[in-house]
Order: sequence, then C-alpha cells, then structure tokens
Amino acid sequence: MKAEKVVLSFVAVLIGLVAAGVAFYLYQATKTIPGEQPKKIAIVESPTPAPLDDSAHLLKIDKPKDETVSDKKLITVSGKTVNNASLIVSTEDADQVAKPASNGDFTLTVTIPDGTTILQITAIFPDGTEKKITRTVTFSTESF
Repeated sequence: MKAEKVVLSFVAVLIGLVAAGVAFYLYQATKTIPGEQPKKIAIVESPTPAPLDDSAHLLKIDKPKDETVSDKKLITVSGKTVNNASLIVSTEDADQVAKPASNGDFTLTVTIPDGTTILQITAIFPDGTEKKITRTVTFSTESF
C-alpha cells in the first residue's frame, strides 16, 4: 500500500508539471506587448557599382599567355598600355625597360633561362601608380 502511494505521488507530480508546461507555453504564445509594432524587414538591393574608369592605368598582356611552354629561349612580350607609361619586364636574370609606341602598343624580346621563369611586367604611369602582371613561362625542348 505504501508503494502505491509513492507511485501515485510521482504520477500526480508528473501530470502537474505537464499541465503547468502546457499552460506556460499557451500563455507565452498569445502574449503581446502593448505599443510594440511588428517589425518589418525590407530587402533593399544595393546598386551594382559602376566599373571604374581604369583607362589611365591600362596594362594588357597579349603574349606570352600564362603557363606557356616554349622551345625557344627568346620570347616575345607584347601588349598594350597608355602611351606615356614606362614598362619594366623582369626575369630572375635581368630587367628590361621600354616605352610603348604612341598608340600604347609595346613589344619586347626577352631571353629566358632554362626551366620555369616568372616574368613580371610592370607599367609605371605618369601619376606614379604601378600595375603589375605576372606570367609563368617554361623553357623546355622536350616533346609532349
């Protein structure tokens, strides 16, 4: 008889906790705060930024393409920049300085060493700004 009272007490406490939990949940779900307006979320698309006019700092390399494999030690570096820029083409062995033609085109011949070389083409513009492009060129006489 004593065991039955203990079990019934536990069951009563459990039912009371479940009922209190349900009542608290219902109270919280229907509760409103006076004077508070529901928040509205507005999605605003930011305008796409206009491309910057970079024509004053143009440097475009046509040759060589990146990751080029050449069977000649002399390679041609050509491209386009603004006509009053100074160009520096650097390898591990040497640097070459050049001026582009009046239309901005330039062509240089560079000697590359055996193996893989990183060419760094730098344009220095009249306002002192520099723009650099690198190309990886490999000299190999192997047939693939």
